[in-house]
Amino acid sequence: MVLANLLHEAGFNIGIAHMNYMLRGKDSDLDAKTVDEFGALLKVKVHSQEVQWDLTPQLNIQEAAREERYRMFDSLCNEFSYSKVATAHHAEDNAESFFINLLRGTGIYGLQGIPVKRDNIVRPLLWANREEITNYAQKYHLPYRDDASNETDAYLRNRIRHHLIPMLDSLDPNADKKLSTSFQNLKEDAMAMTAMADKLRNNIGSNYSIDLQTLPPESTATWLYHALRPFGFNRTQCEDLLKASEAGKKIESPRYEAILRKNAVDVILKDGAKNETIIITHVGEFNNGSVFIEVVSKDYNGVMNLGSEHTASLDSKAISFPLTLTMIESEDVFQPLGLDYKVDVRKFLKEKGFGPAQLKEMYVLKTSDGRICWIPEVQIADWCKIDAKTSQILSLSFGRYGN
Repeated sequence: MVLANLLHEAGFNIGIAHMNYMLRGKDSDLDAKTVDEFGALLKVKVHSQEVQWDLTPQLNIQEAAREERYRMFDSLCNEFSYSKVATAHHAEDNAESFFINLLRGTGIYGLQGIPVKRDNIVRPLLWANREEITNYAQKYHLPYRDDASNETDAYLRNRIRHHLIPMLDSLDPNADKKLSTSFQNLKEDAMAMTAMADKLRNNIGSNYSIDLQTLPPESTATWLYHALRPFGFNRTQCEDLLKASEAGKKIESPRYEAILRKNAVDVILKDGAKNETIIITHVGEFNNGSVFIEVVSKDYNGVMNLGSEHTASLDSKAISFPLTLTMIESEDVFQPLGLDYKVDVRKFLKEKGFGPAQLKEMYVLKTSDGRICWIPEVQIADWCKIDAKTSQILSLSFGRYGN
């Protein structure tokens, strides 16, 4: 409610999404009623939806509910052309997620906290604590309701909220601010680890090889994990692979297999896998045996290339490595040039006249956060186009072998 009020007062054109999970009887209905009345007061459209569970989930109901609401968010963005989904996660949510992941045994990638921005999802209140948000609601007489299930210790998140976080606050009144600093440090450390691990992979057509002799002997398994993680391998698999007494040991992820050689690990795209991904870690030329892409960094000379059949230019400051050239997938969305909202990639290409056979062979180029910046042979995305402030560009070239 605070987030909706803040965005409305700031002049954003917003809608409010409310999902009634139908799990708390009259309380669920009162929640929906409160949101509807608040939307009417602000003169803002409210999108209400009830979840009709085929079978009420008994295990991990929070995760099931989360999947339902994000499915709703995606649908609303597509139908009503909303460009962002703003959620009201705050500092305590961030801390709770950190400790949940810590207790699950995660590594550095799971300890960075909740991201402020991911794709089209933004979290403007992540810096604020619960007390500040409550004080704002009371000061401006904003209606809000507390979910009674938050008061129980039935969920791990609630136990952390009720017992661990208050203990930390008693030890240090600035614990929440210091945790936020730690999240940022961990995020930067993870980015550095990823950048270093990217350099360990040698691209060979559509496959990769990692020279084990280049890895520090005291942490070979750890660095191998960081190098193989983008292909879907976990830490335990990497440790098991290196424990093998002879070459030929193999581990598998959904799309790849990693094979131990004498002094290397080869990563092979499985037979029959359709998505021949290329991971682009730096400027240069890359290929998978079927297509190639070249990325060159240049000073901007005032000439715009908005995306032709084989080439395109992007604003360097908008792009983050590693880039991934991959075949289109059913869930892919894209912000076409000249538009301020995303569309379904397959639908977009069909409307441009691409047939089923062509769609199976189409590639998209994604940045490190998963956003599509270019559909080769079609056009670039609007969010990374060159503008008057551009000083450096990435010049892209794409081609298919045999053409």
